[in-house]
Amino acid sequence: MTDHPAVPQGWYQDPSGAAALRWWDGAHWTEHTQAPPPQVPAPAPQQYAPQAPAQQQPYPPQQYAPQAPAQQQPYPPQAPQAPVQQQFPPGGGGPEALLSADVLAVNQDFKWVDISTSYSVLDRKGIEVGSVAETGQNAARKVMRFVSTMDRYLSRKFEIRDAAGVPFLELSRGTKVLKAKVQVARPDGTPVGEILQDRVVTFGSFDLVVGGATIGHIQASWSAFNFTFTDHTGTEVARIGRSLLDRVLDVAFGADYYYYEVLRPMAEPLRSMSLAAALTMDTLLKPDKDGDA
Repeated sequence: MTDHPAVPQGWYQDPSGAAALRWWDGAHWTEHTQAPPPQVPAPAPQQYAPQAPAQQQPYPPQQYAPQAPAQQQPYPPQAPQAPVQQQFPPGGGGPEALLSADVLAVNQDFKWVDISTSYSVLDRKGIEVGSVAETGQNAARKVMRFVSTMDRYLSRKFEIRDAAGVPFLELSRGTKVLKAKVQVARPDGTPVGEILQDRVVTFGSFDLVVGGATIGHIQASWSAFNFTFTDHTGTEVARIGRSLLDRVLDVAFGADYYYYEVLRPMAEPLRSMSLAAALTMDTLLKPDKDGDA
């Protein structure tokens, strides 16, 4: 792996996009935040009314003894101001490492007891550039998952995080009634859009909806684990698939490993909506045996 120059520790713009500064300790983002420094307006120039020059009175010449120049007192150095531009640690790249990648590998390692869902996301070089984690589970929900599968019908929440562990997309699904409906939002609560199951009976597909308008569609083939992403014009923009070996490992051990490939550049919000659906396709959006997502 190529070494990257270290970014010194300090206060930097929060990579999640919130209006705050977050402390970077030289290796990781920490939980410490602070408000950005206020902008101090420049003082308005003062205007003075012109005055007539005073008439100089003649004075007898005076003699002064020469004085030594006053010694300038040193001033303590000022602390550097926090940068206003958003920066990300080397190697991580923040959310752009996920949003701008042409290929991502979703690595859901096999777990004998999967009480709290979490898994990593890798780039084409095998470097971890993000992760997905289920949140909002209390002790009762974890016990329910351990002894049964009833929790799959209840509400669920997931976070998509960058390599530093900072969330930049949040997905939430309410209690399942017929069609699944997943809300996608930023960490500050700003809505991005919705992922809507468009069929009830079949192992169908999903619509990507923003502001009431369908901006994309996902055609699903769960048996072959192939998914086609199209934009509002029907043009294919991305796809999900996995190799024959990955399918064998899934059947034998339950280890899910699949690929998300971007075929053409996408603008926001389609880019974020497609990524959110792709990284939770086999968890939050996965249908039950009866076909319900």
